[in-house]
Amino acid sequence: MLNIKYKISKRNGTIFILFVTLCLLYYLIKSIANSVFLKGMDKINVVFYGENTRFYSLDRKNISYLLSFPNSIKVMVPGGYGEYKIGAVGKLASLEKKPEIIRKTFSTATASLVDLYFYPKKTNIYYKDSQNNSKGMPTINEVFLSNSNATFIDRFLLTNFFMTKDRENYQVIDLKPFAIGHINSIFDYNGFYKKFQGSFFQRTFRSRDINVQIVYKKSYKTALLLSQMIEGEGIRVVDLTIQDKLIKGCKLIANKEISMTKTFERLADFFKCSLKIGETSVSDIILELGDLEKEWGIN
Repeated sequence: MLNIKYKISKRNGTIFILFVTLCLLYYLIKSIANSVFLKGMDKINVVFYGENTRFYSLDRKNISYLLSFPNSIKVMVPGGYGEYKIGAVGKLASLEKKPEIIRKTFSTATASLVDLYFYPKKTNIYYKDSQNNSKGMPTINEVFLSNSNATFIDRFLLTNFFMTKDRENYQVIDLKPFAIGHINSIFDYNGFYKKFQGSFFQRTFRSRDINVQIVYKKSYKTALLLSQMIEGEGIRVVDLTIQDKLIKGCKLIANKEISMTKTFERLADFFKCSLKIGETSVSDIILELGDLEKEWGIN
């Protein structure tokens, strides 16, 4: 009897170990497949939100950029939320249970497509501006213990990047000139965009010269904002078109050849649109906003 129990116990232990191994293998494969770093992009845009909020545009070969956002400056929060101070954006995302608010807010502010974003597990409102805005790189705790859309592989590779890149390779952008007003300063989107347009773009997208037409139903302002983000990625937007057609979700349209490019893949991955193979006339790719108008809507 004892021998039978031992065999059953041993078999159950083997099954459990096999199950754990398969789970870890699945997690590793999924982490590798979804890794931003392993997609081979020239630049990776990362936000660390918190008491000391920083935006990094990390370049594998050339100069990387660092922007430190004061907690007291107001920015537009996409989704119809209006203007919020940087220090309160995380609290809003927590209350709405939409962490993507952080990604969207800093994508619009920097006119870029933010790849990875990190934010504290415990959300607070940060009233005072940090005194360490332009000092130091993210800590190990920030990378590995913060909430994030980053995979484990991305966290590991991101840590390696910060450890091996000299601080002299970072160009710090001062945001003070782009704060309009004093007590309730508002971020100057147009001024920042005009001065730094193209600073965070992907060279591979610019060299391919594939262009986009954006089709919207109501909000030209939202369409323009999204076009600036796409342009900031190095993808040229050639037309903004209004039409009455109601679209559920959003849609990306291109011919078969263009649909296989990294440019098309990048837009599909970031905006999570449905894909359609078809002919286009004005541009190489058509982005029909549909629900994106509401999701990225600004007042």
